[in-house]
Amino acid sequence: MKQKLTYFRRTRTFVLSLLLLSCMAAQGQQQPSRMVKGLVKDARTGEPLAGVAVLVRGTTQGTTTGISGEYAVSVPSGSTELEFSFLGYVAKIQKIGTAHTLDVTMEEEATGLQEVVVVGYGVQKKANLTGSVSVMEGDDINRRQVMRASSALQGLSAGVSVVQKSGQPGSDGATIRVRGVGTINNSDALVLVDGVQGSLDALDSNDIESISVLKDAASAAIYGSRAANGVILVTTKNGGDEKLSVTVNSSVAWQRFTDLPEFVNGYTYMKAMNTAYENVKKTPLYSDSYLADYMRYKLVDPDRYPDTDWQDALYTGSGFMQHHHISVSGGKKVNTLASFGYQEQEGLIPGFSAERYNMRLNSRMNIRKNLQAKVLVEARRNNVVEPISAASIMSNVNRIAPIYTARLKDGRWGTGYNNGNPVAQANDGGSSDKTYDFLRATFQVAYQPFSGMDVEFNFSPKFSNNYTKNFNKSLKLYTPDSDEPVLNPAMSSLNQTDAKITENMLQVILRYNKEFRDHEIGILGGYEQIIYKTQNISLRREGFPLVDYPVMNAGSVTNWSNGGGASEWALLSYFARANYSYKSRYLLEANIRVDGSSRFARGHRFGVFPSVSLGWRISEENFMKSVDWVTNLKLRASWGQLGNQEIGTYPAYTTMSMGPTFIFGTTPTAADGAVQKSYANEGITWETSETIDVGLDVSLFRNKFNMVFDLYERKTKDILLKLPITGITGLTEPYQNAGVVRNRGWDLELSHRNQHRDFRYQISFNLSDVHNKVIDLKGAGPIISGFSLIEEGYPINSIYGYKALGLFRSDEEIAGAPRQTFGDIAPGDIRYANVSDRNNKNTVDRDDRTVIGNVIPRYTYGLNIAMQYKGFDLSMLIQGVGKVNAIYTGDAVWALYNAGKMQRWHMDYWTPQNPGASYPRLIADSSHNNFQNSSFWVYDASYVRLKNAQLGYTLPERLTRKIWIQKLRLYVSGDNLLTFDHMPKGWDPETRSGDAEIYPIASTYTFGVQITF
Repeated sequence: MKQKLTYFRRTRTFVLSLLLLSCMAAQGQQQPSRMVKGLVKDARTGEPLAGVAVLVRGTTQGTTTGISGEYAVSVPSGSTELEFSFLGYVAKIQKIGTAHTLDVTMEEEATGLQEVVVVGYGVQKKANLTGSVSVMEGDDINRRQVMRASSALQGLSAGVSVVQKSGQPGSDGATIRVRGVGTINNSDALVLVDGVQGSLDALDSNDIESISVLKDAASAAIYGSRAANGVILVTTKNGGDEKLSVTVNSSVAWQRFTDLPEFVNGYTYMKAMNTAYENVKKTPLYSDSYLADYMRYKLVDPDRYPDTDWQDALYTGSGFMQHHHISVSGGKKVNTLASFGYQEQEGLIPGFSAERYNMRLNSRMNIRKNLQAKVLVEARRNNVVEPISAASIMSNVNRIAPIYTARLKDGRWGTGYNNGNPVAQANDGGSSDKTYDFLRATFQVAYQPFSGMDVEFNFSPKFSNNYTKNFNKSLKLYTPDSDEPVLNPAMSSLNQTDAKITENMLQVILRYNKEFRDHEIGILGGYEQIIYKTQNISLRREGFPLVDYPVMNAGSVTNWSNGGGASEWALLSYFARANYSYKSRYLLEANIRVDGSSRFARGHRFGVFPSVSLGWRISEENFMKSVDWVTNLKLRASWGQLGNQEIGTYPAYTTMSMGPTFIFGTTPTAADGAVQKSYANEGITWETSETIDVGLDVSLFRNKFNMVFDLYERKTKDILLKLPITGITGLTEPYQNAGVVRNRGWDLELSHRNQHRDFRYQISFNLSDVHNKVIDLKGAGPIISGFSLIEEGYPINSIYGYKALGLFRSDEEIAGAPRQTFGDIAPGDIRYANVSDRNNKNTVDRDDRTVIGNVIPRYTYGLNIAMQYKGFDLSMLIQGVGKVNAIYTGDAVWALYNAGKMQRWHMDYWTPQNPGASYPRLIADSSHNNFQNSSFWVYDASYVRLKNAQLGYTLPERLTRKIWIQKLRLYVSGDNLLTFDHMPKGWDPETRSGDAEIYPIASTYTFGVQITF
């Protein structure tokens, strides 16, 4: 911590010194000036441009053009250049010379129709796109200073659901779903970084140039068997201009939890526990005399009369974060970007931390006019540390009552509850240390043998190593009256695993593009192969007499063990695409990919994934030429099929499990053996997703107003399920292609941007909805796991339980209601609906469970606002979900459950004197009528959140250029700043359903500087 504070002080001193030097350099005599005037026009149409900002470079002197494009500006002596900028046009720097009149033409920016969008294996003009593609620029992503790039996508694109379920360092990335959940198996989108499969969270967000999300089958079919859940294409930055440039981004931040549950104190807890015991006809635990002694002595003798605030005792981490990134770019014949990034995150709970180093080298070489080469190298190291049994720590801090001791007055660890002490575990119970090393390179050669033809070769080897060291340290816990420790666990143990992965990808891509008269064609064909191999080893020992020396050889050889394994798979692919455009008015695109996967048996390895899409740019029709305020009006339609091969490595093969010992002979002799545990199905093949999409693109007033709207249906067939077989075989069920899931929905994106003199702004809004439904399970349903249900006619993982009708208010209500089969029922207990009434039993039992909620978000939305005025900039992101449910159980919402503690909102519990209570009568037990999965515990998890706000100031160039700084920007930023929701106190709406084993989500407050030399 001292090192971090020292670093921050040094950073602060450095920044203040820069500002002081800038101000000193700016001092001096004002120089005489002269007037320069002129006209600014559109380079293509010749029309005058009103509202263009005209700035004397290196000063704050400037003006804007009038309605006829005219301007007049006073230019100080010594100034040699004017800068012209206008929204939608390329900024222009013009030398003044000795002229007093200077007319300027400006080119339209490559935005809107001329913007180039990254698509599968290439780029396309946005105007010619016929598929559904969302594009996010690096500037939009970098507005949020996050440790995991996936979180920065939240609220930026319609149809892309991003949910951050944890705030744990190193595990605080988001879950991304493109247009819903398409399968009950792996629903993760395919992420490609510079054309190679990778991880979005592995990237430093400062290295990202743009992200394209391919949402429909027409845009994603070129990736075939890996694209069923959508494709995310990440393009990293290159060397840019030939001029050498150095950019430094540095920030420090602190976190605090967004919300925490509030618990009652020890005295209130014991009184409530007595009431709970009385409610089930048991003798109260705590006598009146003990309660009186407790109140008398708890301040003077906290060892014997503790009143522990477990949150205060545990949440003592600094929450400090730092992120530093430096990049060097430029070059002509060899254009290069080299960058290095460092991130560190300390948890708000001791023992939790994450650290990452990123290095990138992107080089482009123009060897000859028709021959180019590219080398991309990426390396990183991740180190994530957490205490042993991290989930148990998070659960116990929300569970253990305040009447148990965390730490004795003399500094020794208390025994907590049943020798479980989460504070001792976090601080002194050992750790899980995970280190991930990664190295990937891409070597590319591109050759153009003749005009329009391009041949590209890519080879990308990847190596990674995943090392985990888990040391479970034996804790010494004490009671106040004993010097003899209780050991938990009884013996320290050490587990180490080491996994190595290699993956090699080879691509050959041919492209041909030709324009003739009113026709434009593009043809692409390619070959790709991927070979993946992994191997791992594991070691274990226990009994470490020197607990501060956790090295494998320091452990006992008694009960030691080791193990290891290996696996591999391969993918062979052929793909092609054809594009045709007539007068940029009528558009056609067709894709096909053939994939062969080693995951399937011979005869079933290859799948064909086609797509076709059409586009009609109505705005290019002759009858629309007079409607000059319509810049673009395009109707799109597409159909395609995609696959999903993420089904495990060997689901089609009979595998043998090593390990059982067999006894042979009249003289018993033991021999190691192997056994088959599951059936194999050689006939299984791809999960196939079929999508129909209809879209409308509208741009008005030279792209100042834009709208994109899509309607779609996606049906996933042949989902792998384990269908029932007879139990007499002794083997588990094989996978079979059986399930069908449908997603229907729509996406809407609206945007507006404009400029008025020195004030610029951009506003974008996105809204989407998806309705998920399981169509067919071929008799495998219902699939029930706790409170989750997969069943025909309902969304995947629907919340399943009893329908609550409120609380019983009297014995007469109980007598007149169907009999509930969950123990003794009394007034104040939850009343459930008799849904099925099977066999007319008039009872409520397991058959009365039904669907009571949906965990798949609907009506997800985001509002992005960005404003600039002179040197100031302000951006805000408001994000939310309109309809979704969450269910909480156990210690998250059940008071006194299994000797757990009690939250403050539970105090409004039912008693005869409080018949209108919001919480049932208190029960001290581990199972009861009130502790059932029911709609009583299902919450409306919709919310609206100020996800991010950032305020920045860029110092005038006239101040910074004196010290060789091209740009100096200071900013403050906040994440997860304000939330409106319907959740119980202490539970964030983004966290998952379930019990209390949750690392809370945190708000982040960041201070940063961006410097360009």
